[in-house]
Amino acid sequence: MSRAKNPQATWRVRSLRSDYEWEGVLVAYWEVYLDPISDEYTPREIDARGLFSKWEKQVRKKYPNGLVPIYWFVSCEEQGKFDSMPFQFNHFPEMLKEDFLTFFTWPVDSVTGEQLNWLTLPVADKLWNSRRADKGGFIQQATGWKPAILQPFVYLDSLTEAVR
Repeated sequence: MSRAKNPQATWRVRSLRSDYEWEGVLVAYWEVYLDPISDEYTPREIDARGLFSKWEKQVRKKYPNGLVPIYWFVSCEEQGKFDSMPFQFNHFPEMLKEDFLTFFTWPVDSVTGEQLNWLTLPVADKLWNSRRADKGGFIQQATGWKPAILQPFVYLDSLTEAVR
């Protein structure tokens, strides 16, 4: 079993710009278009379903076909690292694309030396309740859904059906 399936697997990474090397747990962090709307609220002010409803109305105007982009990042909380995930769908082909591998070497398991299989990284849980108010967490909290690793889009109607 790849250690990436273990959410506590530690990965060793070296900077491509210096001799700086670090180790830490890597997580695939997702952001659905406009889910930072949650930055304007707290769970005490609005519950997950209420915020989902506000979000859904705004997103439907922008994406009437219902295909909503998902953006991916690599997060290492203990090292304060947060970079664009390599190998994700490029929603902005006109822009210069930099990602984690622009700045760092390919992560290797700190115990086995095995290279990371990006598709096995644990996907972050994002929640919206009295104990956790994650950016965009209202989507997972209201629907029970979170994306599969590197999933490029979510179909809005499938999310709205899950809330009913």
